[in-house]
Amino acid sequence: MNPSKTSEQTTFDTIIVGAGLSGLYAARVLSKAGQRVAVLEARDRVGGLTYSQYSQYLGEYIDLGGAWLADNHTRMHELVQEFNVPLIRQFKTGQEVTVDGETRHTGDVGSFPGRQAALPELQTAMAKLEDALAGIDINAPWTHAKADEFDAMTFAAWIEKNIETPATREFIATSTNAFFGVMPEEVSFLETLHLFKTCGDIIFMGDTHTGGQAAHMMGSQLVSEGLAATVNGVVSLNSPVRRIIQNDQSVIVECDETTWQGKQVICALPPVMINRLEFEPMLPAYRRAFHQRCPIGRYTKAILTYETPFWREQGLSGLAGSLDNGMTGIFDLGDTESKHGVISILFGGEPSIRLDDASKAERDQIILDQVAYALGDLGRHPVEMVVQQWVNEHWSQGGACSYMTTGTLTTIGDRLWQPCGRIYWAGTHLSRVWRGYMEGACAAGEAAANAVLAAWACS
Repeated sequence: MNPSKTSEQTTFDTIIVGAGLSGLYAARVLSKAGQRVAVLEARDRVGGLTYSQYSQYLGEYIDLGGAWLADNHTRMHELVQEFNVPLIRQFKTGQEVTVDGETRHTGDVGSFPGRQAALPELQTAMAKLEDALAGIDINAPWTHAKADEFDAMTFAAWIEKNIETPATREFIATSTNAFFGVMPEEVSFLETLHLFKTCGDIIFMGDTHTGGQAAHMMGSQLVSEGLAATVNGVVSLNSPVRRIIQNDQSVIVECDETTWQGKQVICALPPVMINRLEFEPMLPAYRRAFHQRCPIGRYTKAILTYETPFWREQGLSGLAGSLDNGMTGIFDLGDTESKHGVISILFGGEPSIRLDDASKAERDQIILDQVAYALGDLGRHPVEMVVQQWVNEHWSQGGACSYMTTGTLTTIGDRLWQPCGRIYWAGTHLSRVWRGYMEGACAAGEAAANAVLAAWACS
């Protein structure tokens, strides 16, 4: 510690770095067990990647971060009920759209409009993926019979090796853009399989009936705010952590103006953000290597509001995708009785890149063009449009899911969940289930808290 620094030192049982869903859920578990907890958050708000803004026009919240739930996201459904957060079944009445440039294809929801010629080979490719997934142990993917081979290649290399036609290759390749915000050239194939496995499978993730896009909240940050209010201790905002010092008896956590002491620390941050922290003593070499080899996906999300859901009058569901990577997906966020129209348009991975360095005017034009191609020219005239580029958010610098590069899982995967002395790890990127989802964030927070409680009981 710097002896010249004026600081306030406060002692707690456990210090949690990060007031996103994972950190707050960990705090909930520890608080219920009787611990006194301090949650330190760099932002001026709780929620992390759950970020809601109130729309005066709609008279309700819109979500610029996490929003969707599957029916079996049990932790999140309990929290939605506890904190009275609006939950809407995904609207899917009418035709689905796929755009290719300015060309629009329509068909029944789930029929892959515009991709029919690729369906036979797609089914064969999906069968190969399912065979590979069947051998994945969620808790130990590095034990797969072909782990070394699969971890040495990217997902793009597997696609190139196993799929012949360009159309089918492009379709399969979009899956990592959509679900993880990463191009298939960037991620290990073994890691890709593990990501899919933790989330059910590739089909379930995109399912709008009971799967990963079955329902969405209108105000997901309300869950984080509700959790923060239940913490037995303190939630300190505007408190970016700079250094973590541990010894045989305790851990000291330094912020800019305050110092906090506890018996353990839970870091509920993406690996790229953990790289910003200073540790004394240094973290083990394998842990530092993991943080360097686990980037975070890229996402941009825009919410557009209209006087009416005009696309419904055309017989469209508001669900749309892209054949040319112009965007990732469009979703109607209304219910069956909605008078106003509200849609979400997502740009993940490759589609997000061209927005990253665009001017605001260029970015907005790209968004409006994609909506117009999918839903018609009325899409160019929203009443409101709010855009969140997560890659430019200072305390996130990316989307919901981190991913491992080639060679990472097979070399250090068996130590990913191990604490480093008194430092424990949480965050949706480390969840053994539902990685990248809000449910995964809660599961990882719960697992870290239970590990802390086990150590607490032995101390």
